[in-house]
Amino acid sequence: MTIWLGIVYAYKGLLMLFGCFLAWETRNVSIPALNDSKYIGMSVYNVGIMCIIGAAVSFLTRDQPNVQFCIVALVIIFCSTITLCLVFVPKLITLRTNPDAATRNRGLQFTQNQKKDDSKTSTSVTSVNQTTTTRLEGLQSENHELRMKITELGLVQNMCPDGGEVRLPAQFLSIHHSVGSTRELL
Repeated sequence: MTIWLGIVYAYKGLLMLFGCFLAWETRNVSIPALNDSKYIGMSVYNVGIMCIIGAAVSFLTRDQPNVQFCIVALVIIFCSTITLCLVFVPKLITLRTNPDAATRNRGLQFTQNQKKDDSKTSTSVTSVNQTTTTRLEGLQSENHELRMKITELGLVQNMCPDGGEVRLPAQFLSIHHSVGSTRELL
């Protein structure tokens, strides 16, 4: 039983050291909503102290299993409650006191790699916008030319004195067919 407890304590101790390492590495995060390193450090400290106290008391009360069970259960409940309160209560207080600032601070700071990716995306979006603008200008000039030719055709038909058909050159006939298909667009 003692070897098993030693293995469990060593494993849990390594997990707590890893938690301290993560809290230390994230201490300089510039996003207030994600910078919980101070509270995580306090939680690890709380768990460490309570584990030492709980293990010592559990070792001293091994001949009384009911007392040992109650003390271990209280230590676990206390550690869990304090850890949850240390991590989430400050966020709830911030949300309660200033909800606009809490939601505004969710904007993430970009890292260097994200800036490079964004510049590539921005360049491709700019390229697409330029291509679309060029195409739009071309279509608008073509539309203007076709409107002018439609106006010419209308004038030629109105100029026929006897109201008969007007013989148009082949170039105007091809325009007439394309004008017929573009009337729905106008």
